[in-house]
Amino acid sequence: MSIEALINEHYDYLNENDQHISQYIIKHEEECKRLSITQLAEATLTSKSSILRFTQKLGLSGYSEFKYALKQQHTYRKEESSFVAMQQEDLLQTAKLFNQQNIIPALQTFDQAKSIYCYGTGWGQRDVLQSFIRSVIPLQRFPIHLQSQKELSLVLNGSITEKDLMIILSLSGENKPQENVLNRMKLKNIPILSITNMSRNRLASKATYNLYYQSTEIGQSSDEIFSMMPLFQIMDLFYRAYVDYKQIDLEQL
Repeated sequence: MSIEALINEHYDYLNENDQHISQYIIKHEEECKRLSITQLAEATLTSKSSILRFTQKLGLSGYSEFKYALKQQHTYRKEESSFVAMQQEDLLQTAKLFNQQNIIPALQTFDQAKSIYCYGTGWGQRDVLQSFIRSVIPLQRFPIHLQSQKELSLVLNGSITEKDLMIILSLSGENKPQENVLNRMKLKNIPILSITNMSRNRLASKATYNLYYQSTEIGQSSDEIFSMMPLFQIMDLFYRAYVDYKQIDLEQL
């Protein structure tokens, strides 16, 4: 799993000092690959013990394993790729991200949830979820598709409980749902599966389970435009993993 994914997964356990360290690492990734623990401590105005504790909070054994993970992760540079290669790289990295994550807990919750709610933060995300919902109906899973933030709020004010599952598909993980909506879900102990672009983001930090995809912004216009292909891919991979989890004969579908 990449360093950014580890930071997202353990974000709730990071204090203000840890968050400062993580921000420096993300912004200076290439530099950090060459720094010793003493040099990184100096660069972040912290101490060697602070850096060591930070790496251990990410589930790593220490600084050596952190450096190895940092060197292993692939840094994708959009400007060095053709337009076609950009799409291919996004799909390749999405598959790698999926394979790096332990999705069994999320599959178990998906399987055992009394009700499953799906919410997409935009029209493209809603199309992806609609396709996913159709694919899991033969598996006797019947997700409820919430089409707006108003529907999301109504469900939150209604009968949703900790025995259910909320799936939220977002591009950035920052704009929607609103902060108070996510906080209310956490207070009610509602399991949340966030599916977002690979970055440290607000939604992923609030979620119970995380899935990440890579979708690189297209063009340089003021409007953010992303391909939906990696989103369809990550949901299809989750569907296929659930088939494997249930050990369902494909001939039955």
